Formats: sequence, C-alpha cells, structure tokens
Amino acid sequence: MEHKLNTFKADLYNVFVEGNANNIQMARVFIILAIPVLVACFLGVHSLKLR
Repeated sequence: MEHKLNTFKADLYNVFVEGNANNIQMARVFIILAIPVLVACFLGVHSLKLR
C-alpha cells in the first residue's frame, strides 16, 4: 500500500510540478482525480433536481 501511495505522489509531482510525465502517469492522475470530481458533479446535479 505504501508503494502505491509513493507512486501516486510521484505521478502527481511529475504531472503538475515538473510537467514531464509520461502517458501512463498522466492516465493514472486523470483517473484518480476524475472519479471524485464526477461523483461530486452527479451529487450536485441530483440535489438540484430534487428542489
């Protein structure tokens, strides 16, 4: 588990700070960040429909 966390931290650093990430690192960061954003958007739209 610690190895996965360190890999993710390194991917975030390479994508957002250094800007020299490869395609695999960019895909990992996109998937990890896209899922919570989509869930938040779906919950927001759902709460607007209820009112």
